[in-house]
Amino acid sequence: MHQEINQQRVKNINEMLLEMAAGNFFYRIPRTGNDDELEVLTVLINWLAQEIKEGVFHLGYINPHAAYHYVVQSTFLLDLDFVIKDFSNDIPSLLGTEPSKILGKKLDEILAPESVPVWRIITNKLQQGGLHYTTLPLIFLTSEKLIIDTFCSVSKLLTSGQLIVSSFKAAPVEHNSIIGQQNEIQNELDVQLIQAVYDYVLEYNGASFPTVQKLARIFGTNENKLKVGFRYLFKTSIYQFYNNQRLIRSLHLIQHTKIPLKNIAFMIGFSTYPNFSRAFKIKFGYPPTHFERRSSSTSDNPML
Repeated sequence: MHQEINQQRVKNINEMLLEMAAGNFFYRIPRTGNDDELEVLTVLINWLAQEIKEGVFHLGYINPHAAYHYVVQSTFLLDLDFVIKDFSNDIPSLLGTEPSKILGKKLDEILAPESVPVWRIITNKLQQGGLHYTTLPLIFLTSEKLIIDTFCSVSKLLTSGQLIVSSFKAAPVEHNSIIGQQNEIQNELDVQLIQAVYDYVLEYNGASFPTVQKLARIFGTNENKLKVGFRYLFKTSIYQFYNNQRLIRSLHLIQHTKIPLKNIAFMIGFSTYPNFSRAFKIKFGYPPTHFERRSSSTSDNPML
């Protein structure tokens, strides 16, 4: 039985990776509460998906090489039985069908199979009165069985109890709208270079972070352009960004694994535990020992 459960957990991890490869960063692997290697891997993959999602759907100038803002794309009005009673004008063309073939259908009839269980969990909570507003990813199917991957808000109206389901899309802001605003950002190549540095820092997992001088040599630019350009685009210094990311990683490891605190400090690039503890307290307001951890035994592998 234990082996079958672990096989399912491995399958969940594979599905998660496939979802991420397809561009779906809202998918999450369910936690089991086990204290083993697969659970640590689950935590790290969920964390990675969250980091990528925040990068793609951030209001700032970050991945994927463009700025984004949210735009309401489509809206459905559902009755108390979750039947479609009305919708915005763009819905028929979006789904590739006639309005008469949409009205009167339940919303889950136009969802992809993988979204139906997610939607039914939400409808059950709505029927029980424990939910009035939420957001979730939903995949719709067109009449040609093409998929439309969306992120939706679900709101319950106060007096009628009807639902409004609105999907959002992230609309890119052209590079030209910011390029040239300051002399430090001369052209799109400069923006792409700074973006490459951002990606490098985000993925960096070494013991000793390179100096700005070394980064400039790696990316074939000068230190001043690198420092000024990074701060202009991301509103922080390169090292502050690196330090913030590794401390966020450390918090996830503290809360979701049993790795000893000293090992976590070394894993994320601190040379001593006191330095890590001091930086952690500055970032989160509490020392690493403040956060509750699951009970561990001396037989645990400290490198999990």
